[in-house]
Amino acid sequence: MNYGRKIGGASGQNGKETSLAPGPRAGGKPPFSQETQALALSAWDLARTRRHKRETPRGQVMTLRAHKRLAESAEAGRGIMPADRSLLLARENARGSCLLIPGVSSRPMDLYELAKVLFDQNFNVQVLSFPEFGSPGHTIGKVSWESSLFQTRQRFQLLKRGGGDVHVIGLGFGAPLAMYLASTENVTSLVLLAPALMPRESLLRRLVVRLKLHRIRFIHRLLGSDVDLVEGMKKACGLAGKIKVPIYGAQCEDDDKASPDFLRILQRKAQNPASRFQIFPDGGHAILAAHGQGTLYREIKKFLMTQ
Repeated sequence: MNYGRKIGGASGQNGKETSLAPGPRAGGKPPFSQETQALALSAWDLARTRRHKRETPRGQVMTLRAHKRLAESAEAGRGIMPADRSLLLARENARGSCLLIPGVSSRPMDLYELAKVLFDQNFNVQVLSFPEFGSPGHTIGKVSWESSLFQTRQRFQLLKRGGGDVHVIGLGFGAPLAMYLASTENVTSLVLLAPALMPRESLLRRLVVRLKLHRIRFIHRLLGSDVDLVEGMKKACGLAGKIKVPIYGAQCEDDDKASPDFLRILQRKAQNPASRFQIFPDGGHAILAAHGQGTLYREIKKFLMTQ
């Protein structure tokens, strides 16, 4: 989470250091508890003092655990439901890291079991929880794909600081975010589960996005602000054939949220010969609930261990 101006850097304008601690709101009430502010300062200070040093395995774990405590305090303070909270599992001398990105019709909790499977395989694991997600009154329409991409990149860079491989796993709308990340960062491999890249949207909504009419305020209100997500998906589709890293993709034929046709397109355009794709006959959009224990966890482990 972005709990201040910057995590992982410490310089503001004119080279002056900026504090990570949030300032008071109007009326004098701070947005986070004193505990969260203290943890934010600790995480910021740790990043500041280590930014010019090569990270050691122990130093990396210290940094990750500082951010874990910060996230736990901030999410509890904001009233985030337990199923919507982030998860970070870290150990020294891990074989690499995995960044797990949920979608907007799924929850971080949907990725907890997979996260624990990967942690047991000696990976550090981070399950994201986006800033807009899980807070009281939250709706899917309040999710911004641009802010979610920023959050994804920030978490990836935190995991990457320790060196080694970082694999990115996207579920649903997390898949296009994972593809964006692979197009700009040094990602080791991608796992795309039930990728929301060709949503089952009405022709009208697809046409509005293609013509960029959703940026007109009254049309945006008419269609709902979640139409922004469709724009993010459409842009990610343009990355097919440009991603060089190995991809493991899996989807169900009867997925009611996104068509598996794009997975077939991605299979034809995949650049890396180590890429693998799998389509299950049934299971809907809840692919992990339907096939996680039986097949998917085993296939994902096998794929990641060979990269």
